[in-house]
Amino acid sequence: MAFLCVDIGATNTVIGTGKQDFETVEKYSTRYFFENTDELVEAVVRESSHELEDLEHVAVAAAGPIDRAKGEFYPPNLSKESFNLREMLSGYGDVKMMNDATAAVAGEYYYGRNSAEDMIYLTISSGIGAGVIVDGEILEGWGGNLGEVGHMEIGKDGVKCGCGGCDHWEAYSAGDRMPLMAEQLFNRNYKDSREIFEKQEIGDRTAEKVIDKMQECNARGFENLINLFNPEVIWVGGAVAQNHFEKVVEEPFEKVEDGLMNQEPIVEENSLGEEAVVHGLKAACKGEFEL
Repeated sequence: MAFLCVDIGATNTVIGTGKQDFETVEKYSTRYFFENTDELVEAVVRESSHELEDLEHVAVAAAGPIDRAKGEFYPPNLSKESFNLREMLSGYGDVKMMNDATAAVAGEYYYGRNSAEDMIYLTISSGIGAGVIVDGEILEGWGGNLGEVGHMEIGKDGVKCGCGGCDHWEAYSAGDRMPLMAEQLFNRNYKDSREIFEKQEIGDRTAEKVIDKMQECNARGFENLINLFNPEVIWVGGAVAQNHFEKVVEEPFEKVEDGLMNQEPIVEENSLGEEAVVHGLKAACKGEFEL
């Protein structure tokens, strides 16, 4: 029987289907997915060699808090209301739900370029989150929401986070928040984080200060993760990290040694790219681990 995997990100949603492996993987905007769920799922299945009635296993990951008991997900960039993912997808099979970073670390562990039993998948995108494996076991926490590391307190500047708190890692380093950090700390307006990186490349002094602050906070974030979970490998994904890996990951990581109590791990760009999450969902569908 076939499986259906749905990765609901803050900006884009990836849908994959297949049997032993993916036969079809498609990407849509998340807003469009919520508006046309059945149409898009059915289109992806039709592109494979299966019919809707062949679907048995359904797994969905969400970039934000989930409530497994209720089957609900709160999408940060779309609405103040939750969406019941189980109701939306239950017509296609028994629905399993995961945090997206947890699914991503499972994908790297089972199908990626992995040789470690202790590893972290860190996503730096519109938000920041982490999936964690310790001694070969996936850590999910109560309700499946372990890994909201973007909301650990990193700075001391009173910078507002999207959650309403202050000085969280996301407030300084998430793609959606960097322009607000620039405005609050340096009194400069940028239309988005891409412009900040572009202006820094051509010598914009304020953009350089913004990037320096982001790197300082990323270094502290890496230190916290390493001291908490003692990983052998940290895989890093997410659009902001992947598009600016040197600035967002490599340069900050050069500054972590003085703050470490544990051995320094290997830090690399994730090997499965933007399909890491759906590969982790595939592992759940195939029974590689229990949810």
